[in-house]
Amino acid sequence: MKLAASTRESRNLQEELSEAFRIKAQLAELHQAEVAKNIEADKQVKFFQGSVAAAFAERDQSLLEAEKAKEKEELMSQKFIPMQTRLEELSSDLLQQKRRNDELLLDLAKQEQQNENLKKVVNKFFEIRQQSSEGSLKTTSDEKCECLLHDPVEVWNYNDPSTSDYISALEEELETVRKSVDDLRNKMRMIRFNKVVMSGMLELHKFYSQHRLGILNLLAEEKSQLKSTVDMIEEHIKGFNLTQQNIVVSEVVASSDETECRDVHVSTVTDMPSASTRNDTASKIVAASNEDVEASEVLKQALQEKVQTLLLLSQQEERQLLERNVNGALQKKIEELQRNLLQVTHEKVKALMELAQLKQEHQQLQEKLANEAGQGNSLAEKKQTNQERDVGIKNVLKKTYLRRWLGTLDSTGRSEVDVHSSSQGDLSGRKSNSMNVARMKIENATLKESLESMEHLVSSTHRLRLALTRIRESMAEKSTEPGLSGALDGIISEAKLVKTALGSSLPISWSAEVDVAPSSPRFSTEPSSPSADTTDEKMDFVSAAGFEMVELLILAAQVLKETISKAPENGKDCCPSSS
Repeated sequence: MKLAASTRESRNLQEELSEAFRIKAQLAELHQAEVAKNIEADKQVKFFQGSVAAAFAERDQSLLEAEKAKEKEELMSQKFIPMQTRLEELSSDLLQQKRRNDELLLDLAKQEQQNENLKKVVNKFFEIRQQSSEGSLKTTSDEKCECLLHDPVEVWNYNDPSTSDYISALEEELETVRKSVDDLRNKMRMIRFNKVVMSGMLELHKFYSQHRLGILNLLAEEKSQLKSTVDMIEEHIKGFNLTQQNIVVSEVVASSDETECRDVHVSTVTDMPSASTRNDTASKIVAASNEDVEASEVLKQALQEKVQTLLLLSQQEERQLLERNVNGALQKKIEELQRNLLQVTHEKVKALMELAQLKQEHQQLQEKLANEAGQGNSLAEKKQTNQERDVGIKNVLKKTYLRRWLGTLDSTGRSEVDVHSSSQGDLSGRKSNSMNVARMKIENATLKESLESMEHLVSSTHRLRLALTRIRESMAEKSTEPGLSGALDGIISEAKLVKTALGSSLPISWSAEVDVAPSSPRFSTEPSSPSADTTDEKMDFVSAAGFEMVELLILAAQVLKETISKAPENGKDCCPSSS
């Protein structure tokens, strides 16, 4: 009987041993699967960090190009200042020439009046001569003057000295009239020359207006083409945003029991100041001088300078129109990227919180399996829990998968974002002040992120601190109770969740200069290695302060728990929770 009992007992022990080996093999397989999934998650996070580093490197290069463009613009503005001063000088010279022309016209009118009077005098003397001598066929004024001048002195001498003196005075006056007539003829030639110059200026103005209309028509056609392309891009972007919003809504409904850990929201208000005006110069240049032959050369040089100035002004207007279009396209692209970044941030926070909860459930499950290894229903519960955990991890990886935010690849292997950026490559080469505005917006977003992260950390730590204070007050009033230990365990677990979110978060202000170690445990929640959270990788001051505050809260909770366990009123020993 003893032999049969011993054999039966040995068989039972062998069955239990085989069952234990089978459970051990299954646990090893589950452990390997968890390790593989953790490695895959690390790869996804590294890939995401590399993509963000490349994006920030491209941003730095764009900022350098923007600074170079700004320097070129300053040089062009310095060159434009002397041209503007030269144009003002020419306009002042034009006003002076107009005043001189008015004075000459007044002098011409006076001289014509004097000529009329002299003609009347000559006609009067010639009539007197005809009456005193034979008739003459002289009809023109010049012939009459010649006839009167060639007459001998005796003809006009009537034994009256006053008459001879009067005739000599008339002759002198006639000579002065001839000189004035010559001067007036010269002035008439200058006036005719001025009229020719004015007609040339009018033709030049017509030529300029025709070319200006042609340039404006070309700019209108290019503007319509750019508008059509921008509308098509906006339609694609709206379709993409609708699909992403539907996915986000479904995920929010599925994960209604998530914790209060939130990441930083980035909201920037763009203000794209782009305004430039052009002074329309349509003044006319007339150059004239009194008796100088070099007036034509001066006028020619002034006309050439005027034409060059008008060409520069038309080029400036075209450049400003192109810059407005470029600024509009860049503003739309920045808004789209900000929306995508905000969605990625929300999804990342949800995924990190779900991952922390799954890890905590995994640890609890391992402890439960270790305690209930001898029971028969442990295998069924383990399989069901493993299936739920696998589904949760797949959802986390699906949400954090970066390819959803990079867009689908085209036939050449480029993503939609790359295609849109390459289509606007020519326009971004001419951007000017908008890059400085974008850099200021990025710095503003970084500051807002730090402030909002600090506010979230302060609110979380304040809530946990108030809970610890209430527990301490209840300990002082009602002595120790069994429920206080459970409340402290809940506070410690919540603090560990906040710590996990801080250790796994990637701030928006992270750039390519941050050197992240490839072997750093991003998803580790074990407090046994505190150097893994702070020394193996670089982090911003908000994350460092958050780690310190959470560690202080955990330490305070452990001290209270030890105080409860060592109290003389409590007869039972309470096991302190591992940090």
